[in-house]
Amino acid sequence: MDDSICQRISRIYAAIGAIEQADPHMLKATVIQTNKIRAVFQDFRGGFSDEELSNQAHTVIHNIANLRDHLARWAAQNGQDKTKVDQTIDSCLDLQIVQDLSNNDKHGYPPRDGGRSGKSPQIIEINRVLCLQTQAKQGSMIGMTIGPGGVPEFIGDGSAKAVVTGEVVDNAKNRIGDLYQIVNKAVEGWERLLADFGLITVSSGT
Repeated sequence: MDDSICQRISRIYAAIGAIEQADPHMLKATVIQTNKIRAVFQDFRGGFSDEELSNQAHTVIHNIANLRDHLARWAAQNGQDKTKVDQTIDSCLDLQIVQDLSNNDKHGYPPRDGGRSGKSPQIIEINRVLCLQTQAKQGSMIGMTIGPGGVPEFIGDGSAKAVVTGEVVDNAKNRIGDLYQIVNKAVEGWERLLADFGLITVSSGT
């Protein structure tokens, strides 16, 4: 694989990993205990400021969006159909939204004519929250309690992690979707094209 494309793909996965935290010891709650009260405070932000969370979110967005031009150049230089790059974006709303969010950050809001998605997407309320997910089978469950020292204890066979996300809305503040879900679906869109170009192998379970 071309080293520059390999690095770009690795950066996308690294950026996704940077907005996820699954280690319970890194998700400790604040335990408040006095003679009168015992309380637990948990917000899953990990001490990050609003600006730090925004930076993490936009790093993911830019890494995903910026792959477009590099892939088109690679395709043209390696005998592949570079029009498939824009076709992939046109067939994936999540990629269109990520492209718009990246352009908004570079050029300002609102985008001309609603942007590539036509929805004038923008992010509000960027935060880091706990994401609990069961397995795709009957009877699967996931729950959480607070253990000693405020360390979360997860119960069940599902997954649990804190993720940086936000509400993606249009110019009238109508909800479009969840940022974390959108960026992951956008990556899946790129993965399908990368597999078509022979750059990666996507397992049947992906």
